[in-house]
Amino acid sequence: MTWELIDTMPNPWGEVPATGNGRSIVPRVEAYMARVREKAVARDCVSRRSHYVPKAYLRAWSWNGRQVRVLDTKNGYDKPRGLRDTCVREDFYRVTDGDNVQHNQVEAMLAILDDEMARLLLRLRAWKPGDDFAFDDFMSLAVVVGMQSNRTPQARRFLAARSSWLSQRAGQPAERLTNDDYVDLLFRAMYRTADQLSTRQLELWDDPRGRFITSDHPVLLSEDVPGTPPALYSCKYVWWPISPTRLAVFNINQQGVKIVRRVATRGEIERVRKAVIRGAESEIIARPEDRDVPAGKVLRKRPQLQVSCTPVDGAARKCRIGFGWGYGATCLDRACQPLCAMTHTTDQAG
Repeated sequence: MTWELIDTMPNPWGEVPATGNGRSIVPRVEAYMARVREKAVARDCVSRRSHYVPKAYLRAWSWNGRQVRVLDTKNGYDKPRGLRDTCVREDFYRVTDGDNVQHNQVEAMLAILDDEMARLLLRLRAWKPGDDFAFDDFMSLAVVVGMQSNRTPQARRFLAARSSWLSQRAGQPAERLTNDDYVDLLFRAMYRTADQLSTRQLELWDDPRGRFITSDHPVLLSEDVPGTPPALYSCKYVWWPISPTRLAVFNINQQGVKIVRRVATRGEIERVRKAVIRGAESEIIARPEDRDVPAGKVLRKRPQLQVSCTPVDGAARKCRIGFGWGYGATCLDRACQPLCAMTHTTDQAG
């Protein structure tokens, strides 16, 4: 494989905007990740309801600070719902430690990132041309959005079923998902996604009419070729609605400035709205006066995560593992661990 330089662009940050899969992080991120590591060694066994989409994020769609309009795609209900009951699951982060004790300590770890998200949302929602945006804030934004993109019920179900999935493929005893396993998988995915985001152009698209909607899967990839699942490394846009009037965008095309701010076109707004509706797990959040959402309809859930394994070389015990994550797609040829190429298997979808 040969590389060819096709273009150059000024770096507005003055530093390399990448974490190297978490090996090189800015002081701001290092400070709160140190707090995350402290929380990781504690134990909290209290059963509780956990928000996988933070309330500080959802509150932008609330008219009274306590409720939002929720369209439930499983039954077609369209009604106000309290923030405390929106995008929440009982024991969403419950894991097992090395002593076979279940606990919810992962929630305490992610609460630190939720606090950082709330701080960054205040900055982004208030940002206007002429305001600065620090490099540390940009890198921290990539980290928290990277975490949110992998923090969905489908992704959680996949991680919880990982051991039994491996057992079906290789006939090996299933191992329970431990705290260390879950944290390792979650944070590796976060840093991989963050590095894809931080090498893109940050843009803010505004809609004075407040037509942006969101869902329980709020980070979306643009589908640039109809019918083809987009991949994070190649899709043109990564969209993150941050309020009814503002959308945070990570554009693959750099412009050599820190933030590009513009008014979104009607076509762009409709495209984002369709992506939100298509990508929702079960909850779509919109303004009460929005009449162009699929109220009263039961919608089919689109898989956010798919895994398949195809034998390519039985003698070498190698298989081709194909992943689709957040509508992204990637393929990897590797030695089977366990030897899933030796068994008859079917695709697993979240």
